[in-house]
Amino acid sequence: MIKSSSNNPVGQWRSDAALVALALMWGTSHVVTKSLLAAHPPSFYTTARFGIASICFVLLFWRHLLKSSRGEIVRGMVLGLLSFAGIVFYVAGLAFTQASKAGFITGLYIVFTPLVAYAVFRLPPTRDHLAGMAVAVSGYILLSYPGASESFNRGDLLVLMAAAAWATHIAATTAYAANGDVRTLAVVQVFTVAILALAVHSVLRLTGLETRSAPIDSAFLWQIGYIAIVVTCLASLIQTWAQKQVSSTHAAIVYALEPVSAAVVAYLALGERLDSRRGFGAILILAGVTISRLRPMARMAGGTNESRQPTSV
Repeated sequence: MIKSSSNNPVGQWRSDAALVALALMWGTSHVVTKSLLAAHPPSFYTTARFGIASICFVLLFWRHLLKSSRGEIVRGMVLGLLSFAGIVFYVAGLAFTQASKAGFITGLYIVFTPLVAYAVFRLPPTRDHLAGMAVAVSGYILLSYPGASESFNRGDLLVLMAAAAWATHIAATTAYAANGDVRTLAVVQVFTVAILALAVHSVLRLTGLETRSAPIDSAFLWQIGYIAIVVTCLASLIQTWAQKQVSSTHAAIVYALEPVSAAVVAYLALGERLDSRRGFGAILILAGVTISRLRPMARMAGGTNESRQPTSV
């Protein structure tokens, strides 16, 4: 069984702060991504996003990459394949289902993550994590449930596969980062997505399946720059480092804050309504994150000496 690399509650709070920042970062990206995809093909957007991030990574860490082991590179490629699979399934699913339904189904990775973590990597969640997950999922349903009466369709199935891919990515990140190099894992996975995205974009262009233009103007440059450098490059480093310290289940619960931040940004930037039901859902998600951390909170308060053994991740 893989153990947590850190038993220090203070260190865990630092990783929690990083995960919260990551969820907020992802949440703010939705408005920018929506604008980019309105004017550019998804394959071009994905290629540009991960291509620019890869260039930044190579410039920063090329010396370090030369010293990386084969095992770390392979694990980074696996993370890249999982991330790319999630992107492909999600984009394909959007062609057959509503965006609101797709967003809700995607969030089911919160439920899938502990199942995958245990089944594949033998990483059991703690009771605190399971209780926090139950509360957070309840909040997520209130916040994101689209309320559509349509039956389940093939687009929903594709998005469900995306959720499973991203859940596996979260579980694998914790498992690989526990004994791996953060920089190598982050760089190789982003580089892998960039290569796959470029291959798909090239095939779509050559076969005539993608004919939309991809205008490159000042608006595109600052938007794609933010998404590539902050939401992709920096976020990959933060995610890999933070999940080296915490369980994959807890990370998934904290990531549930993403739709909270997305709802707030959409309200402020686009004037989208945030009603009482969604507001209560956001509160429940915050409560779930807190419950998931009850044990470290008790330790810091000196209220329990329950387990001085390394916590399973």
